Amino acid sequence: MFVFLIISSCQKVVDADGLLDAEAEVFIQSYLSPQDTVLRVQVSRALPVVGSKLNGEGSEANEAKFLITDAIVTISDEEGNSTDLAFSEDNSAYLANAATFPILGNQRYFLSVRADGKEFNASCRIPEKVPAIEESIEFKEAEFGGQEAEINLSFQDFSGQRNYYILGGKVITTFQNGNEEPQVITFSLFFDTDEFLSDNLEDGGTLNGTSETFIDRDTEVSATRLTLQVAHVEEVLFQNLRTASTNADAEDNPFVEYSIAPDNFEAAAAVGVFAGYQLTEKEVTVVVEDNP
Repeated sequence: MFVFLIISSCQKVVDADGLLDAEAEVFIQSYLSPQDTVLRVQVSRALPVVGSKLNGEGSEANEAKFLITDAIVTISDEEGNSTDLAFSEDNSAYLANAATFPILGNQRYFLSVRADGKEFNASCRIPEKVPAIEESIEFKEAEFGGQEAEINLSFQDFSGQRNYYILGGKVITTFQNGNEEPQVITFSLFFDTDEFLSDNLEDGGTLNGTSETFIDRDTEVSATRLTLQVAHVEEVLFQNLRTASTNADAEDNPFVEYSIAPDNFEAAAAVGVFAGYQLTEKEVTVVVEDNP
């Protein structure tokens, strides 16, 4: 949504002097989906860690070192139709209205980025959309009040091909205190080791993942809803996001090795991912017992 590379225990001799001579690369990132209302492409520079001086005054002062605002960005399809994306200062990205260039399932799309006097190209294919999500929820009393919910999400895999999925979701709780304006609190559902799923063990079968979350049952709660999500993604997107997750877990953890993020840009001077996905969502209203 390449090859998944993990840093091994093998040692490679690196000339430290050469690190200071490393050149900046163009970093490009775009995820394409029929469910998007806005097409978005991020274009910036990836600077070497060694020898790159950053301003200590904060992220805004450093932004000019990385952001590329004068690139020419175009997305096209197999029929030759295309749309140009314009840079948005508010979003620090190149944007286009998806209504003017519909993204369709099972179609291939092409990204062209011209920056720093070079052209960078990549392509992606939009996967099929998972047609339905099924769920079961089991409740148990939480230690400090409220309830804990174990949510089991399941869906049918597409047979005859390798598929990659990412699970997610959110909990939306609405609080109503008398005649005051309702307050809404939203937080994410985490599927832990079930977040990244593939069908390498069972083609065409039923895949599932489990998430545990706290459900508030305070008397002021007027509604609790779950939004369950299954993204059917290209392998490059799957590996890229899983790598990011692995590297986040590796922070200050000597037992987790850092992974090298894959990319699918043809030019050697560019890194990043242009990938397709389809998102399926299901909203579920949670019925919670009244306080005793």
